[in-house]
Amino acid sequence: MNNRNSRNSGHDATAPGEREYPIEEQDLSEEQNEHLTTSLRAVRNNAAAPPALQDLARKMLGGRLALKEVLDDPAGHRALTEGLAGLGDQWRSMSPQDRQTVRTAVAEGADERAAGRG
Repeated sequence: MNNRNSRNSGHDATAPGEREYPIEEQDLSEEQNEHLTTSLRAVRNNAAAPPALQDLARKMLGGRLALKEVLDDPAGHRALTEGLAGLGDQWRSMSPQDRQTVRTAVAEGADERAAGRG
């Protein structure tokens, strides 16, 4: 299933004329889709993320590429694995305090999203 939807957040920085859709993969739960959408936005907006990974996130958020297509495509798979390896290296190089700050911010964002649903 493609991840296209008519909703557009309008709150994230996207290129002019580039629409953004929440991820809605049929094989994932609503919570997993929300987490994937949030993660893709974070990658897209992370200046330290490899350009190929940022482009992959833009394509998925723009509804031009489904998760299955990323995993089936050699270029997509390479961007994903190489990009995540680089981000993993960045994570490991962070101080324990900085890691906890990131964890806290992510947890607070999840709590805010959950409260907004209620």
